[in-house]
Amino acid sequence: MDNILLVEDSKSLALLLKNSLEATLPCTVHWADGLAKTKALVANPELTFSVGILDINLPDAPRGEVVDFVLSRGIPSIVFAGEFSTDLQKSLWSRTIIDYVLKEDPNNIGYLVGLVRRVMANRNIKVLVADDSKASRLELTNLLTIHQYQVFAAADGQEALDLLGEHPDIRLLLTDHYMPRVNGLELVKRIRHSHPKDELAIVALSATDASTLPAQFIKGGANDFLKKPYTTEEFYCRITQNIELLEQIARIKEHAHLDFLTNLHNRRYFFDLGRKLVASARRGHIELTLALFDIDHFKRINDTFGHDTGDLVLKNLAHFLRKRFRETDIVCRYGGEEFCILATNMSRDHAATLFDDLRRRIAATPVVIGEREITFTVSIGVCAAPKGSLEEMIQQADVLLYQAKQNGRNRIALR
Repeated sequence: MDNILLVEDSKSLALLLKNSLEATLPCTVHWADGLAKTKALVANPELTFSVGILDINLPDAPRGEVVDFVLSRGIPSIVFAGEFSTDLQKSLWSRTIIDYVLKEDPNNIGYLVGLVRRVMANRNIKVLVADDSKASRLELTNLLTIHQYQVFAAADGQEALDLLGEHPDIRLLLTDHYMPRVNGLELVKRIRHSHPKDELAIVALSATDASTLPAQFIKGGANDFLKKPYTTEEFYCRITQNIELLEQIARIKEHAHLDFLTNLHNRRYFFDLGRKLVASARRGHIELTLALFDIDHFKRINDTFGHDTGDLVLKNLAHFLRKRFRETDIVCRYGGEEFCILATNMSRDHAATLFDDLRRRIAATPVVIGEREITFTVSIGVCAAPKGSLEEMIQQADVLLYQAKQNGRNRIALR
């Protein structure tokens, strides 16, 4: 749970902000209406603040003294002020704040909450800076650190490639063009062989006056180009835009891989990842076991109780399966009332015990709908022997599932 420092002399506005933040984010907001109370909160050894939201015109600090104090204590801060001027804005940005937000627009409450969420999320995002100028590297690193990114720095393109190899989960690269060993444009081209645009965003930066360079970078695989010198505000807007675009694409991919009813992985995801796992198994890296589940007499459940009840049975079984298997196993809704499990490194004996126990527990766990309890059973076909392809494993499990059905249902067949 994050602690957020809110400094605002208007009680009504402070309560609005506090309620909005605490209703939306996993945080506790600590409110101070002036500099003196701010100092008391910051001095509390039991409180560590992730973010400060600061008014600049307070009864006991009318000239923005609270901003200097809070920043001096290492608390990243957003200024939330009721006035605007170019000089004030320049002054605040020079003090390395997160952002400057005006109170006058009611929509800015939502923007402010989103900004705090953004900063909190940035702590899990890795960014790589590649620039041969030590001063530029330090400037970029400082700006990114204020927004709470995990920052890695490289003095040239080759060092950037090495760091990317060590940290393949880096999500954003900022690169200068003119660097020794490997320049920025070559760096972008090399990276794009293994890191697509929807997984790693690249922003190129350069002070060159060459009019063709931005297009060269974009054609070479960069997501964006930022010409030096740039304002701090523009820098943050570009960085945030690129990160949020990656997140939007990731959400779209996630929804494309999920079954809408059960929230389990769907067949597309199962085949995409399953084929890779089978390839790994063929190289001897892992062992695989594939099990097909089918709910016995599911049509009877739908006909007797209705399709809404049938959907609840499917959801209940999906929840049960999700809890019982490891993160390394694939649990998917294969279609209709069929579910499929692809489990890694599970011995034949363990598979026999696990799936039979699972079958028994499902039969003994009714779905409770209002005052009604609905019991159901499953039949399971388990392919525990290595096969040459995922399709062959599925075919074998399907044959075994048919055998389990033919032999009376509510049982497993394993080979």
